[in-house]
Amino acid sequence: MESAVKYIIDFLLKGNSHLASRVGYTKNESLFANYSVVIVPSGFFDAETYGTLASEPQLPLKEFNGTPILFGTEEIKRQESTIVIHADLVASAFFLLSRYEEFIHPADNRDAHGRYVGKNSLPCRAKFINRPIVDEYADILLKCLSEAGCDVKFPPAAYRNIYLTHDIDFLTNYRHLRGFLGGIKRNLLSPKGLCRIAKSVFSLEKDPAFTFRWILGQDSKVADAQQVYFVKSAVSQAAADYPGYNLNGKDFKKLSQLLKENNCKLGLHTSYNSANHLEYIKMEKVKLEQSLGMTVTASRWHFLRTTQPFDYKELISAGITDDFTMGYADTAGFRLGTSRAVQWINPENLEVTNLTIHPLTAMDCTFSNQEYMNLTESEAEEKIVSLLNQTKKHNGEVVLLWHNTVFSELDGGYHKSLYTNIIKELAR
Repeated sequence: MESAVKYIIDFLLKGNSHLASRVGYTKNESLFANYSVVIVPSGFFDAETYGTLASEPQLPLKEFNGTPILFGTEEIKRQESTIVIHADLVASAFFLLSRYEEFIHPADNRDAHGRYVGKNSLPCRAKFINRPIVDEYADILLKCLSEAGCDVKFPPAAYRNIYLTHDIDFLTNYRHLRGFLGGIKRNLLSPKGLCRIAKSVFSLEKDPAFTFRWILGQDSKVADAQQVYFVKSAVSQAAADYPGYNLNGKDFKKLSQLLKENNCKLGLHTSYNSANHLEYIKMEKVKLEQSLGMTVTASRWHFLRTTQPFDYKELISAGITDDFTMGYADTAGFRLGTSRAVQWINPENLEVTNLTIHPLTAMDCTFSNQEYMNLTESEAEEKIVSLLNQTKKHNGEVVLLWHNTVFSELDGGYHKSLYTNIIKELAR
């Protein structure tokens, strides 16, 4: 527990690590004078409580300085020169950052893909999904330290990092046998459609799914943004992994060369089946690395299908250092309660690992799909800009996920226009 508490306090200090020794996490009043600020534990980590349903926060949540707290009380007082906070910011942050809710409910609140349902999660039920409240806890702690006379450096309102990411679920529509035959069947009475298919067969660049040059042009407008593409490398293909693409074929080789020339990072898009067969992850990573001729260290699960917090152990075992999966599919917001990258804390043993989790700010289908938020373009843009503003306020990082296929002429949705506007917002 000690290492997890130490890490969370450091995380809440937002770069003010020199003040870590000035923050105490103790009930022992005889020790209060050793610190500038003391956070009083609520009992969440007690052996008889931790890991049981009794450790869950109770709704409605209390508020501390206008921010919902999961554990503790609103009480704050001075004990001589020490500020004593009874809001358990450490346990509250741990609960969210570690996906503790999912840890104690391993089979509950799951959708057809085994994913935790965002709309029924604590952040949604308690109505703070749109606020990175762990980042707000950080601001509370820094303010208290400043009031206690500590030299606090408040980070600027600016994006720390911007990741423009794209999952390559479909490399092409028609340049594989099943896609070609299906396209012919659907377009028998459409000369325009048949012409499009014929052009695709003779030119990769003419295939509707090959929108990568347009994407690269858009993403290049955001200075200092890291462009990341996640590539499928399934070793055992489920229906949800269709269509696969040949990592050694000329189409993928042409695309990978194009992405490398534009300084894009390439990561592993772990397969749908890998969520049920975690041993596939290492095999899929090796397969992708052999094709690319380079080491792969970033990942994202297909369908955002990380079903249990401890799935991450297999990523670490496979040599993944950065994962970009962490968002709810069905609703947008701050799933981990933060807009900042965080080291994964294993809720089974409270170990702080070297795997960095990059929270997902926004994903295309979350906004447009009927079974998810089902928003209009203007509603989606308003929602995304709000999330971006919160991220910027807290010096967080932006992680966008738009699939290459939503920019296709076959899609018919609003994402090409929406993405253009979001890129303009980020480029300002």
